[in-house]
Amino acid sequence: MQPSFSEEFNGNRLRPDVWRHAFKGCGKPGTIANRSLYGNRERQIYFDPEFLGAGVQPFSLRNGILSITARPLEPLVQARLREALDRQPANIRRSALGQVRYSSGLITTKCSFQQTYGYFEIRARWTGGKGIWPAFWLLPAGGGWPPEIDVIEAHGDKPNTAFQSLHSKLHKPVTRKVTMAGTNDRFHLYAVLWTPETLDYYIDGVKTASIPTSADASKPMYMIANLAIGGKWPGDPDASTVMPARMEIDHIRVWRFADRR
Repeated sequence: MQPSFSEEFNGNRLRPDVWRHAFKGCGKPGTIANRSLYGNRERQIYFDPEFLGAGVQPFSLRNGILSITARPLEPLVQARLREALDRQPANIRRSALGQVRYSSGLITTKCSFQQTYGYFEIRARWTGGKGIWPAFWLLPAGGGWPPEIDVIEAHGDKPNTAFQSLHSKLHKPVTRKVTMAGTNDRFHLYAVLWTPETLDYYIDGVKTASIPTSADASKPMYMIANLAIGGKWPGDPDASTVMPARMEIDHIRVWRFADRR
């Protein structure tokens, strides 16, 4: 295999030619509708400093570590959000967007890097607590959903558990619930080896799960890393959840098979 992508987060800001912060759109800030997955009833909206002119900065880089911070919305940000929401279609106004309570961050290579098959790796950790939902995952560059390859998802109130999944149009979602060695508030390597035959998942170099590669999951995909808050699956934060919450990423690296692009 040959290296095809490497982000070490050694600068003092995210590279704008590599990373975007919305689910759709290249070179644009993205609308409210593209700043969360409201169908999941998630409680965060993904910001960058330019979005809504609110000056919310969820990202910081220090000593080669990217920190993504989620925190409760401040009154000024809530006001900007209400103003923007008033300009949306009725179906958006009636969605779970009205229940957003937190700002957070997302980084994606949708507009800069995609690949079919290979080895995808993130070294990361996050804070705990109910409703904390970090993830590193792949989506098809050509659009549409599914397929979706989840290299790692976690719930903050399950510190020894990792979820590794494949979503496909061809069968029900397949999720492997893995008991980790150690807790996810410490840095670990989370990875998937994606081939035409299988998705082999790893934590710290140890194979933890294997799922057959579905036919619709054999196309170019881009990467997403994000810190979601709340929703139907992990549940919403409660009184025990410490805010602000953080996801810290040391690096993201990708290798390709030498005979593929």
